[in-house]
Amino acid sequence: MADNNTKRRPPLAEGVDLLQLEPQPVLSIRRTIQVAELGNVMGESIPALLAYLKQWGAQPTGPVFVRYHTFGEIETDLEIGAPVAEQVAGQGTIAAGSLPGGPAIATWHVGPHNELRTAYARINAWPNEHGRETGSAAWEEYYWIDPREQIDPSTQAGPTTWRTRLVQPLK
Repeated sequence: MADNNTKRRPPLAEGVDLLQLEPQPVLSIRRTIQVAELGNVMGESIPALLAYLKQWGAQPTGPVFVRYHTFGEIETDLEIGAPVAEQVAGQGTIAAGSLPGGPAIATWHVGPHNELRTAYARINAWPNEHGRETGSAAWEEYYWIDPREQIDPSTQAGPTTWRTRLVQPLK
């Protein structure tokens, strides 16, 4: 699936890539939850979001994402979404919105999400090392989830193969 949110798709690498993002319309579900509930909330929200996309004929243009507006030890404000070709009205807990355009950095992680610390360390260190400031909230793009299909755990590849890209907008 093409990722229409960037001018170029960065290679799968251990480094940090500088990107120029285009604003991207999305449909998403935003909630403030207990961190301990994260897996369950994602397990409920992603299928609901994908069903809504299918119901309204919205064409996904990239991977499912999770954007953490805040992330504390106990509580997180998160947005689970999917980029769409054209803006579609939301309904109920599903809202229309957008991911920001402008400069950003990105890095890749392959493997289970409990090992994302290394990728976050790279993306958090880069702005300081290069004299830049972060912009709005970062997000994780899940390339191992096909937003055109309902999630079927029996056919899902194991977490050791999961490809996740972290994206951090810059000022």
